[in-house]
Amino acid sequence: MGFRITTNMMMNSYRYNLQGSTVKLSDARDKVLTQRNFNSYAEDPAAATQAFRLRRDWYQTDNQLSSNKNVYSKFNTAWQNLQGMLKDLINPMDKVSAIRGNSDTAGESRQALAQVLRESSESMIQGFNQKLGDHFIFAGNDALNVPFEWKGDELYYRGINVNSGGVCKPTAEEPAWLDNWSAALEGGLAAGTVTQEAYDQGMEWIKFYRHETDVAPEEGVDPETTLRNLAGANPTAKEEEWIQYYAHKLTAKPTADEPAWATSGDPKTDKYGVPTDMPAVGTDEIEQGWINYYQDQGNLAKLKEMSEEEMYIDLGMGAKENAPNDPIRGSYFNSALSGLNYTNFGVDEDGDPKNFAVLLKELADVFDTWGENGQKYLPEKYRDMEADDLEALMDSDPEAAAEIKAYHDEATAKAMRLMDKLKEGQEFLTAEHVELEAQSSYLQTNQLRLESQKTDLNYEILDVEQVDLAEAITDFSWEQYCYNAALKIGNQLLSQSLIDYMR
Repeated sequence: MGFRITTNMMMNSYRYNLQGSTVKLSDARDKVLTQRNFNSYAEDPAAATQAFRLRRDWYQTDNQLSSNKNVYSKFNTAWQNLQGMLKDLINPMDKVSAIRGNSDTAGESRQALAQVLRESSESMIQGFNQKLGDHFIFAGNDALNVPFEWKGDELYYRGINVNSGGVCKPTAEEPAWLDNWSAALEGGLAAGTVTQEAYDQGMEWIKFYRHETDVAPEEGVDPETTLRNLAGANPTAKEEEWIQYYAHKLTAKPTADEPAWATSGDPKTDKYGVPTDMPAVGTDEIEQGWINYYQDQGNLAKLKEMSEEEMYIDLGMGAKENAPNDPIRGSYFNSALSGLNYTNFGVDEDGDPKNFAVLLKELADVFDTWGENGQKYLPEKYRDMEADDLEALMDSDPEAAAEIKAYHDEATAKAMRLMDKLKEGQEFLTAEHVELEAQSSYLQTNQLRLESQKTDLNYEILDVEQVDLAEAITDFSWEQYCYNAALKIGNQLLSQSLIDYMR
């Protein structure tokens, strides 16, 4: 049987084909305009998935590059700060070295140098308090608060005294043996029952027992013999410790027994080792001494913790974790800079501060006691005397001469000791400056690597997403030709209207 094709059927088919041609023309035009191979996931799922992965890597690399630039700016500014500090220290350290080497026979003004040392100390701390944008460079993880602060002559880092660690354990109460022996010698000398020679020898032994001298007055004599006679029968455990100390078999005095809150039961401590049951104020001098000791040790532990702070940042090294807050070392970059790692903290075995800025001030305090007229370190009451008057006083007054000599010898020893430590501190700061330069150089190299990686990823994205423009223009021209042809055919298919018949 035959199939009748009506005008409506032809019109519907024509409209459907014309719409398809319009869509193809629109898609071809979009490819030319956007220069993209596909504009939806459905067009090419495989290429779209690959493009998504490449773009994700590109944005991640871009973030890493931005972070690297920020960290490099921080480290480079820190390096320049240290370089400025070392440059400013050249002149005062040269003068200190001259005094240290005893080559300043003209007696370079130590008091003037003391002022320079103080200014260098202040300048150093100001440098370590510098900000980059809204953040303090050398504040570790707490970059929003000023790291260093002077409180009088004491230096604090984030609220903790940098000289923490110098408080010793309280000393046990000293037995009265030596005081009683000294009184007996003096009484016997006054009564004539003790000769001057015996008195002098006894006093020399007392000085030895109290560690005022390290040389025993008489060779071949066991120091413990006299001590045990003084202690009597059955000395307690603490008295036995004093015997060992007096006999120079212990270098430190026996410490007092710890309070019950630190030893009884199962004492609990916080992460800094401070007993949690410790009272705020002690009931006596010994207990207060233990409180001060534990607080000081806790502050030292806090300083150590702050000096080891880390600020993890992903600079393209993986940034993986073994567990939450437990990153794999080497997969991240530590961008934290603690001023404690450059100035140091705590006190040494001599009781001197380790912090470089505090050392500068402490040496300045010693130089301030220098009497230019007498060319000596002098007690304050003799400091303003003219050279002739001072010399006359020392000739006429043996006690004043002994006092001046003892003060000068002690100050000289301290000055030489501090100057040696300043030299070590300068070398330490120089070494840290070099280390900071190495880290800055690494960041520069890493920045170049990330820039190259970003460029390579961009090329890969273009290979996947970018269209062949010549081919796209050719396709567009063809689709436009097809569309125009469809319109032309449509004009031939359109039936004449009623108005055409009515003419």
